[in-house]
Amino acid sequence: MANPLTRWLLDPVDDDRDRIARKYQFPRDSRAYLAPLGIGAALLIIALVLGVTGDQQRFMYSYLIGWTWCLSISVGGLFFVMINHVVKARWMIVLRRIAESVAASFPILFVAGLPIILSPFISYDLYHWADPTLYDPADSHFDKVVATKAGYFYGPVDPTSGPPIFFALRYFVYFGVFIFLSRKLYTLSIQNDTEPSAENTRKMVFHSAWGIPASAVFTAFASFDYLMSLDPHWFSTIFGVYFFAGGWLSFLSLLAFLAMAYNKNGVLTHEVTKEHVQDVGKLMFGFTVFWTYIGFSQYFLIWYANIPEEVVWYQKRLMNGWEYFSFALLIAHFIVPFFVLLPRFSKRTWPILATMCVWMLVMHWFDHMWLALPTQYLSGGDAYAAVQAGSDMIAGLGAVAAEGGEGHGGGIGSHNPHAKFALTDFAAWVGMAGLWLGAILWRNSRHAVTPYNDPYFQDSLKFENV
Repeated sequence: MANPLTRWLLDPVDDDRDRIARKYQFPRDSRAYLAPLGIGAALLIIALVLGVTGDQQRFMYSYLIGWTWCLSISVGGLFFVMINHVVKARWMIVLRRIAESVAASFPILFVAGLPIILSPFISYDLYHWADPTLYDPADSHFDKVVATKAGYFYGPVDPTSGPPIFFALRYFVYFGVFIFLSRKLYTLSIQNDTEPSAENTRKMVFHSAWGIPASAVFTAFASFDYLMSLDPHWFSTIFGVYFFAGGWLSFLSLLAFLAMAYNKNGVLTHEVTKEHVQDVGKLMFGFTVFWTYIGFSQYFLIWYANIPEEVVWYQKRLMNGWEYFSFALLIAHFIVPFFVLLPRFSKRTWPILATMCVWMLVMHWFDHMWLALPTQYLSGGDAYAAVQAGSDMIAGLGAVAAEGGEGHGGGIGSHNPHAKFALTDFAAWVGMAGLWLGAILWRNSRHAVTPYNDPYFQDSLKFENV
């Protein structure tokens, strides 16, 4: 029996391998989770050392990117499970346990995210809006745009003298709902393996029905808090959908990759077929287009409206080398996967599809790099310099627009970082991903890797593409 900490953090259900059929479990001597856990721990330590001895701000950004990468994919897994229960889709039943194991990662992500939430209480290296001087009208650093958002970040607390309480409280609300839903659905599903119950199935449908709208709202606000607020002058109502689309697409990529890997290594050799994997490939193709559509919609509406406080976000990503990142994202995240995943044969040829799965997971990290890093400022601990550069640019663009001319972004380029990769970026991301993936594999090794007592399991086994 697991100790209470492990039970809460990693797996809420006791190991039940002795009570399930051998063909639905990992080999007894399997220690597949040790490799990602070891690599992840080592790389996170390296990233931390690099941050402490070098650029601490860059480490915080790298850590945030790795954490939101894992978080977004876990959100995708949770939605996959809930949608499966609500619509009673039968073809995906054999794959559902993998999704449940991914979604069950929220407790460990909650702990891993605490440094992100505590950072505004300590400094404003990560979130520039945490600088108290930006909210004081008597201070020369006062910023009217940021000050109007004080209620969202600080609640009733005075931002010039108190911490951003409301920002922190929302974190506990988001994860409280995510953890409750994922643990409940995971626990009920595993209980059905050894003690099938129609009541358990009804409960999973019930919790999924209210969980989908609740999770949709909290996913959107979480994306606003942890990524969009990195640039306190900018806002987009489409951003939450963009965040979800990337996480959902990456989850589908992880799902297909793990399903193929399990099959090739002697687990689910008869349960997971090309028919199931092809359907996941279809969803990958469809949501590649959806992610692009949402990203283009956001860009097109901002370009068309030409409002200074909105265009500044894209202006930052079209200077100092970020323009190459922007074009690379378009080509590698949309054009390449679109044409590779379009033919039927590529979705039924596992080496090709597995390559695209890894490709999309890397591109999702690249996308989060593109979202976060251009907001990093170069002036050490002076958050005002970065925020003021944005204010100057907005004012300049507004004045130019009133005169019917064209602006060039004022002095924001001097505070915007040049596009480049750092060792910390890779170490923090792979380190976080390694620990997260290791925990997923560990959960799979303790239980049946497919919900074989689900009422529709036999229908799932017979699934064929039309």
